[in-house]
Amino acid sequence: MTYRYTLEDLLVLLHGRAPAKVDALALNRRRVEYGLLSVGLKLHCLGDGDQFSTLVDGLGGSERILEINVYRHSQASLCLVLPPVGNASSAILLLECLEHFIGSTLLGNPEIQIQVCSPGRLSARRSALLAIGFYLGSDTLRRYTLGDLTTTVTHDPRYLRGKHLVIYDAKGDFERTFDWWEGSGKRRLIRPLLPFESGRSDLLTGSGSRSDIQNINLLATLLIHAEYEGYWSQLGMQFEEEMRALLERHLLAGLVDAPWVKTDDAESADDNKFFSAIQELVAYAFEEAVRIKERRRIFWGWRQPASPSLSILQEMQSLLQKYRNELVRQSHLLDQGGRA
Repeated sequence: MTYRYTLEDLLVLLHGRAPAKVDALALNRRRVEYGLLSVGLKLHCLGDGDQFSTLVDGLGGSERILEINVYRHSQASLCLVLPPVGNASSAILLLECLEHFIGSTLLGNPEIQIQVCSPGRLSARRSALLAIGFYLGSDTLRRYTLGDLTTTVTHDPRYLRGKHLVIYDAKGDFERTFDWWEGSGKRRLIRPLLPFESGRSDLLTGSGSRSDIQNINLLATLLIHAEYEGYWSQLGMQFEEEMRALLERHLLAGLVDAPWVKTDDAESADDNKFFSAIQELVAYAFEEAVRIKERRRIFWGWRQPASPSLSILQEMQSLLQKYRNELVRQSHLLDQGGRA
């Protein structure tokens, strides 16, 4: 993450506009919840960015806060990097504090593109599951063009970016001082440092919501722990199996083989292959949304629905809720001295 200010600097600035929220954030900003990963955010502003001028000036000016960051959405007037926090709730609260300060919405705002940053570099296939799980589990259906995924470093060979939803490793500072859970069963070891020196898996949400941030945090935690044998690795691998089975039921399993992230593999540089995959996913999701709407209309018209099967959107949301509940349940057992 490239920024030249601390979270404490930011909280002091924000305190005058939202003291209660800032106090709550300051209290829990480094707390890791249930072994979930820490969360970083970047805000790409597609408007003129005037609403951020007082904030940027208060943190040290454009040269110090904005111009050191060469990476941003190609249509963005500015990209604001926020210091990472220990949990998704704090990340959302930070955005709410910023909204109070600038007098403008950030969540659900089409002119604000939110990039959610998770520590740890996922494999290409797990990056695909991260992106697909985010899309199907979101409370907003989106359509994409390749232009929506073009950044200022898309064609720079020094960066592994391309036009993708998931991107690897940002340049700049990497905050490691968050708890990492390892071990298994009753043996839970909490390390005070993340085991990654610089690796990150970021997801470009577009106009993001609170549930998007929470879902990405859950997905990234399960997949990163499976990738790096963290405490939740078994749960993460179970999730992978269930998600792949879900995609197979809907004849979408082949999407996982598409290049959802650009890697050192030359084939992953083909943006059109990725775009073809995401277009197939988008088309299927929109068809399912229409089917859900029609089923609800039939239900309220007192006619029996033609098919009782759940849509892929409902299945994905249920799957995320199942694993969120299970992660919380096992964490509580650990805290009580039981076996997770």
